[in-house]
Amino acid sequence: MADMTSGNTVPDRYVVVIGGMNMDICGRPTSTVVDRDSNPGVVSMSAGGVGQNIAQNMAHLGMPTYLITVYGDDENGKTLERSCAANNINLDYAAQLEGRRSSTYMFITDDTGDLLVAVNDMEICKEINPAFLESRLDFINGAAICLLDANLEPETMAWIGEHVTAPLFGDTVSTVKAHRFDTILNKMTVLKPNDLEASVLTGIGIADQYSAGAAAKTLLDRGVKNVFISLGANGILCARHENDEYSFKHVPPYRTEIATANGAGDAGMAAITWSFFDNPDRDLEEVGKIAQAASSIALECTKAVPDITVERIRKKMSGEIEPLLDEVRTA
Repeated sequence: MADMTSGNTVPDRYVVVIGGMNMDICGRPTSTVVDRDSNPGVVSMSAGGVGQNIAQNMAHLGMPTYLITVYGDDENGKTLERSCAANNINLDYAAQLEGRRSSTYMFITDDTGDLLVAVNDMEICKEINPAFLESRLDFINGAAICLLDANLEPETMAWIGEHVTAPLFGDTVSTVKAHRFDTILNKMTVLKPNDLEASVLTGIGIADQYSAGAAAKTLLDRGVKNVFISLGANGILCARHENDEYSFKHVPPYRTEIATANGAGDAGMAAITWSFFDNPDRDLEEVGKIAQAASSIALECTKAVPDITVERIRKKMSGEIEPLLDEVRTA
């Protein structure tokens, strides 16, 4: 096992991401798919996983970023290590596990890029458990922000809620895994689900910014301090509970030439984190605009993680369009 051995100087302010890192293997046919047959196309490999993708975006935005994860000593693990080094993601508190397969996500799309089928081999992520994190607790608690992805096991989430004192930010990942945040919602400084994940968490069907506001209020009432619900083409619903007051803002999307839908949510989550890291008192609507700008940049890029910078976000925001929808209303 290789971890915590570099001796590198830790910066005064840093962020920690606890979550998954995968090797993504994508197969995209170049013509209409023929089932149960070999299809000509393009196969690509890249570093992925929600935790890693968010960490990579965060590092691109200039935050000292530590990814606390596990990976194998196989060739995929070595490739993932090199990718993190190239993208300024620090793995000093991660661990390479001897004799284990690195987490791998293999997926096939149709010729337009829409997902057809996928297989995830993420068993190794179960090793990010309380015992693993306990030896890293002092470092985690020293972070300005600790971001969690929902690939963590429920018992690990519960342990984090009881022991981590750094501000907790969360990405719910999927409708299947969103409930893993249930036991620590009252410990969350920021939670960013999409509309389907927010519906699963609250039991409220989301059809527009108004029902999204109702779902956000439910999450605020359960203890989350800031909620950002991604509404896809309808923008983002931002909500905050502070000093016994509720604030709600709906931020529409920016005009975007969409290249791929992959990575928009991860870029938005990273941008929200950067916003709080840069200025924790920033206006709620401004945070939403920063998130939307980052997501727009990701949508215009064919890579899962775009070449995002704070300057590019600001340039995107400077071409801001008028809101498409009225201010959110909630009961």
